[in-house]
Amino acid sequence: MRVHCLKFKKPTDPAYLLPSCLLLSILTSNNTPPNMASSAPASAQEGLAAFASVISVYEHRVGHACRAVASHLPPLLKSFPAVGGTVLDNACGTGAATEEFLKVYPSAEVSAADVVPPMVQSFKAIIAADPALAAQVKDLRIENGETLTYADNSFDAVLTNFGIFFFPDPVAGAKQIYRTLKPGGTAAVTLWKTFGFKPILWEVQERVKPASPLTELPLMEPWCDPKKLEKVLTDGGFGSVEFSVVKEGLWGKDKADFVTVLLENFGAMVARNWTDEEKAKLAPVTSQVVNEMQNNFCITDGEKVGCMMEAWAAVCTK
Repeated sequence: MRVHCLKFKKPTDPAYLLPSCLLLSILTSNNTPPNMASSAPASAQEGLAAFASVISVYEHRVGHACRAVASHLPPLLKSFPAVGGTVLDNACGTGAATEEFLKVYPSAEVSAADVVPPMVQSFKAIIAADPALAAQVKDLRIENGETLTYADNSFDAVLTNFGIFFFPDPVAGAKQIYRTLKPGGTAAVTLWKTFGFKPILWEVQERVKPASPLTELPLMEPWCDPKKLEKVLTDGGFGSVEFSVVKEGLWGKDKADFVTVLLENFGAMVARNWTDEEKAKLAPVTSQVVNEMQNNFCITDGEKVGCMMEAWAAVCTK
């Protein structure tokens, strides 16, 4: 396994981030520390249900950060044809990876699939409003990534942007990626490495519910260890896997909007374990924490306010 760091939009790490080795060890530990617990989705099925329930705010909530990470993928696919070429946007969501890919490879022919019907419908609406996009997206299906119906050896590249952790059987999904790639084709798979909003959430929780175990993300955090994805991909048929670290912001257009972004994420995370009285405090306390501790927890870009997110981008060739 090789790891390197891609260029990213912010030139330095924000001061609030824990050292990556320490934070990664916390996020990927098999043993939950005694002062930590979770009310976030714990299984792939629960994660998909939660994902489908927030489509109306997906781009604002986190989709823009996933899109920014996807923009780093085309340069990693060094064997992709300069003209033409076929690509599968696997677990495509609303098509962010497709749109970013076509900015670099505008003549590529795209197929796309997702198991969540409302996501596919949203992507269809985006395609219908964009003739250039419609000309390149040749096929859009509602399909499970573990049982794709595309023919063997179909694609020069397969992109799975923040989707593989939703597969109940990720090895089955990796086998489908491998099967549908042409010999010499390249797969790119992304996952989150660190979550820059967690220190903010923990500070909010300390103020609202100090005796409660701190919230964790049991569905996604085991994947923060690249060895898990490496094993899934090699069990799926690939040889070596090369990892890059991508850093992008989770942004609001200003401080107030960033608080809204945080609340769109935090609400689901505390839904199970907080009382109605505690939930009523979530919005004002989150705003208070951001106002008081912006220099500790946040990054800025002009008027924009956000937090830094890190992602793994894994690339492997058939």
